[in-house]
Amino acid sequence: MKHRNRLFWLIMLVAGIFLIYSTESPVPIAARNTVKQGISNVWTATTDTVSTWLNGGPRSVAKNGASIASTAPSQASQVPSATPSQAVDATPALSIVQGHQLRSVYYYHFDDDLPQSEHDVFLKAVKAYNATGIVKLVAGQGKKSDNQITFSSYKKEMSAESFGSTELGAGGPTIIVETYGSQVTVINHARASLNLSYPLQSVNDAVAMHELGHALGLDHSQSKASVMYPITQGVSQLSAGDIAGLKAIYGSR
Repeated sequence: MKHRNRLFWLIMLVAGIFLIYSTESPVPIAARNTVKQGISNVWTATTDTVSTWLNGGPRSVAKNGASIASTAPSQASQVPSATPSQAVDATPALSIVQGHQLRSVYYYHFDDDLPQSEHDVFLKAVKAYNATGIVKLVAGQGKKSDNQITFSSYKKEMSAESFGSTELGAGGPTIIVETYGSQVTVINHARASLNLSYPLQSVNDAVAMHELGHALGLDHSQSKASVMYPITQGVSQLSAGDIAGLKAIYGSR
């Protein structure tokens, strides 16, 4: 009895499909189109479900590393687009610190032979970077396992081949990676120095800010409003790009 019922309904299904899709069908065209759309929707839903099941379940789609999200037109029209004046280009990080998770606390100290004038400008720079809340620079030597910054000086006369450019300072990180089993610790033993061959040009807030920025991992910026611009502009305040660059290295605090 069950087999006969199944055969009956199968015959009825084939007949129904013939009536819908046949060009000679007596069923009105509007009704046939409605049924066709319904069959198409069911078929699409069924094939999508089978495809998802065969591929291991639901999954999010990513393009260029970012999640794709759709927004309804009414919502999209309410979202303001960023203008060029609103865009912030973060000061880039030095390649040596890229890919490392640096701790934000540093201990700093001065070389014994560093003049007091250099102490003063570096202390102002320390205060400015601490004011961001992104890094914390603490006076003291610290331990070998701590991040450290040494403030120092050197003398370097510029040669005729330098074409009028003068090196006012130098700075940068030294990255130490220590592994204990599965635990990895990244330490930065950095240095920031001023060139005392040209004290009238080098011993100032702008140069100290620049070299301390290098010690913390910031690279040169293309913006003249940045303390990290390679040719000093007398800028001694961190720009929005400089702060964004620090956040990229150390995260928001």
